[in-house]
Amino acid sequence: MSLELKILGGCIIASSFYSCSRLNDKEKSTAINFPNKSSELAELMRDLVENTEEVKLQISKNEKPGFFIEFDKLHTAVPTDLAVRDDGHFTSFANNYIATVNELINTTGDKEEKYNKMIQSCIICHQQICPGPIKRIKKLRIK
Repeated sequence: MSLELKILGGCIIASSFYSCSRLNDKEKSTAINFPNKSSELAELMRDLVENTEEVKLQISKNEKPGFFIEFDKLHTAVPTDLAVRDDGHFTSFANNYIATVNELINTTGDKEEKYNKMIQSCIICHQQICPGPIKRIKKLRIK
């Protein structure tokens, strides 16, 4: 085997080790940011945060808020802990959140007030069901 082929083979092997190690770094980063299992509901909540950040920006620009989330999935998405839905409180909180989103979408008045009311409905739910993200949710408020 020629020296060039040996060098080429070594480079291919080295690059595959490097790319595999980079995947592990990414997985580690994801595990640190989201320490719990990624249930369907957890993924939906992450999408909600992303969408809410966009809505906050839209409101600051005096634009109509746009949501891309299918809110009814709050009622069907499988949670990390299946017991979350056992007492019926989650459904009430989800319905309240959806109502505040609709108020925000349909308001002709103060969008910041309706937006912050929506964020408060998130906080109230998370105080009872999953307190971990409350600090992050509070940062979504418009001051």
